[in-house]
Amino acid sequence: MFISSTIFFAIVELILFSLGMRAEDWTISVFGITIPTYLTWLFQGLGEGAIYGVSGFLFLDMYLKRDDEKEFNFRRNLFIMIMVIVFICAIIVGIIGSTKPITSVRPMFGIVAILYLSLVIIVSFALAKFVASEGFLKYLKYYLVGSFIFIVVNLEPMHILGTRYIGVLNNGNVTYADPVYQVLIMLVSYLIEIVIPRAHYLVVPVVLGLIKLE
Repeated sequence: MFISSTIFFAIVELILFSLGMRAEDWTISVFGITIPTYLTWLFQGLGEGAIYGVSGFLFLDMYLKRDDEKEFNFRRNLFIMIMVIVFICAIIVGIIGSTKPITSVRPMFGIVAILYLSLVIIVSFALAKFVASEGFLKYLKYYLVGSFIFIVVNLEPMHILGTRYIGVLNNGNVTYADPVYQVLIMLVSYLIEIVIPRAHYLVVPVVLGLIKLE
């Protein structure tokens, strides 16, 4: 899952960068060291994609080990620990970022994004239904639930603190959308833009026989 999530996430970031959907001056720095622009997509794959996929799979693995109390408790405690760490980091980033300008703006409902998301979702669930083993959709459901929990824990603190937000164009400027739209559209973003379209992080390695679910 680590490798699968890293690769798929990195590819999407590379596409976004190539299409100009990341600001020209958008950069990533770690402890004051700026990551070269040509490597940011790979760094994001490692830094964001990997933990996303692993968290979702860990939640699924909790279900798979539900009859073994010791193994279940270990995975549950590990999952909770990861979520707590992610939550704390998200709050820190949200506090620091709230004093800085937004560095990257992208449209949510562009035709390219809609076509891409639709294609990925259709192909992923077709593979899950007709190519993967019988009963896989049930496993996929738990993976998606775990992924959704991770996304909310990871991104919502930054949303609340204003580092990430839903914006609307107002006289050529991006301003905060109304609170109701903030909640509803961000929820749509979590589900339709992030969690469901990333089902292939698990589907592909399972279909290829790289992951066995028992």
